[in-house]
Amino acid sequence: MRILFVGLILSIGCTSGPHGDPLPPPDAGAPSTRLVEHQKGSDSSPSGYYSYVPAAYPGGNKWPLLVALHGIGENGNQTDELVKVLNTSIANLVKNNKNWPNTRPFVVLMPQHSGGDCPSADEIKAFITWGMANYDIDPKRVYLTGLSCGGIGAWAYLGQELDSQIAAMVPIAGDGKNAWNKQKCALGKVPIWAFHGDMDPTVNVSGTNVPMDGLATCPSPPRKEATKTIYPGVGHDSWDQTYNLSSGNDIYAWLLAHTHE
Repeated sequence: MRILFVGLILSIGCTSGPHGDPLPPPDAGAPSTRLVEHQKGSDSSPSGYYSYVPAAYPGGNKWPLLVALHGIGENGNQTDELVKVLNTSIANLVKNNKNWPNTRPFVVLMPQHSGGDCPSADEIKAFITWGMANYDIDPKRVYLTGLSCGGIGAWAYLGQELDSQIAAMVPIAGDGKNAWNKQKCALGKVPIWAFHGDMDPTVNVSGTNVPMDGLATCPSPPRKEATKTIYPGVGHDSWDQTYNLSSGNDIYAWLLAHTHE
């Protein structure tokens, strides 16, 4: 398996980024000013969620969509408990204006799951469908990520939907064994960069090793890129260093390098 790093180079005087999205205006403001709570029932979304849009959005353009799924600790009733979504992951970076540059071009939608389990494939599919229809989204650049319970949900979604909607996926501390048992090499229709800590006491690292090692045996092509990063000596929280890029693994550039055929 290999890891692909893609650099983003912005020239002085440019009006658009490397993927055609306009650069933010000089007075773009902090990313947190564009983080919006949407309690369930406030619009037609099937879930309560937080949204983040780039500074230049919409600007007559179609934008990449990143759907980010939280862990079980952020489950809630999608109304007055929706704020729990801000406790971790990308939502926390944006909230604190930390390691989230205005030049990053994603529309990020962060739904909350209710109950004591992980989001189902059908739940995730319905939310992605709604997001694509209600934001100015490029259908060729739809991406999925999730941590822990959200990573489990992301794998379940992939095992059911494959490449019907998404162009690439980044599951973190998830469990893709069932998805692998169900789809085998067909999972390779979607580029995957999976992360896990090898000392994870909550979701065993086999949840990443089994599907990713399995994909490594599949012929490429047709299998797309399949990369795993296992952090040595790391427990369940393998997401902070992944989302804030402190580990040096630029998942955002990697996602943008993939488009839906």
